[in-house]
Amino acid sequence: MWATADDVIADWIGEDVPTNKALVSRWVARAERYLRREIPSLQARIEEGAEPDLRETVVDVISAMVARVFRNPEGIRQRQETDGSFTGSITFAGDTPGELFLTDRERDSLLAPQDRKGAQTAFTFGPDNYAGGGHRPWCSLMFGAKYCSCGVDIAGRPIFEEA
Repeated sequence: MWATADDVIADWIGEDVPTNKALVSRWVARAERYLRREIPSLQARIEEGAEPDLRETVVDVISAMVARVFRNPEGIRQRQETDGSFTGSITFAGDTPGELFLTDRERDSLLAPQDRKGAQTAFTFGPDNYAGGGHRPWCSLMFGAKYCSCGVDIAGRPIFEEA
């Protein structure tokens, strides 16, 4: 178990703090199961310890997920109130208000660093990767083009872009 009902209650901002710890604990357990399904590698990465703040981030995300459920248990999309000449409205975020869900930012914070949005990876290729007789790795055909840019189609071997 990563988070507790006390974590959710301690993180609560504003009034209407949940008082039924057993109910909060059930929702915390649901949120944890949700995270295990969505990000199966999470437990192993926490145990590995290579990402120093991962466990705390998981607790933060679970707390936020459960708080969203408790702040809008009826699953209302929008609430509008009128009192005389004054009107106010509140619109709840998310595709499924009142249910457990991960925001894109929360999901990104729980993914492995190489899987996060905007993560960049480097790769190299060159003569060492070339087996001969075929197209060069950087030939236009390797990227879905219709025509060869390395010369194999006309000479049987690469004649352009020689290394």
